Amino acid sequence: MPRPQPRRAPRAPRPSRRREPRIRAILAAAEDVFMEKGFEAGSLDDVARRANASKATIYAHFGNKVGLFRAIIGAKVGEMFAPLRRGELTHAPVPAVLTGFGTAFLTRMLSPAVVKFYRLMVAQGAQFPELARTWFANGPRTVIATLAAFLKERTAAGELEVDDPEQAAEFFLMSLRGVLHLQAVTGLSRPPYAKAIARKVAAAVAMFMRAYGTPARPPRAEG
Repeated sequence: MPRPQPRRAPRAPRPSRRREPRIRAILAAAEDVFMEKGFEAGSLDDVARRANASKATIYAHFGNKVGLFRAIIGAKVGEMFAPLRRGELTHAPVPAVLTGFGTAFLTRMLSPAVVKFYRLMVAQGAQFPELARTWFANGPRTVIATLAAFLKERTAAGELEVDDPEQAAEFFLMSLRGVLHLQAVTGLSRPPYAKAIARKVAAAVAMFMRAYGTPARPPRAEG
């Protein structure tokens, strides 16, 4: 007999422009509540009070607490992926794109809010596997897939030699985080990280291009 699948929170209707500030306020309040109290202890009543909103509004837009958490994840992923969605970076040389993306990604991953959010996921994931699956599908999996698509495109253009774009994307992302992110999450380091990020990104991009870059073409002979 097949195991019953967990019920998913209903998808929230897209807010109108007039309601967008209210939705942003609810998401910000929910993020603060979950980080302060944890997902289980933080209630929608807490979120409603902090956002100065009604629970009916929260239910109408997010369905339930899991839907609210999913929306927070979606917002954070959007922020982290802005560099790969900018037209001026899409057509830049691969090292420049990876440097811009890597800097924005690692800066975001090391920001106090995201570090707290990561700790929350690690602490609550085993107890709430649906939340862990939501986070992984909308966070790490989306990051890897987006970067893999870019690598596949540049491989087709002859700028890279990547046989497995997904594995290469994972390799680049993990080389970015490394010990630097681990120290931040465990409280062994504190901001500012700008110089450390610059060194880490430069090393990761150089290593990636040595592994996957195409050989330089010799100049054409004149004649």
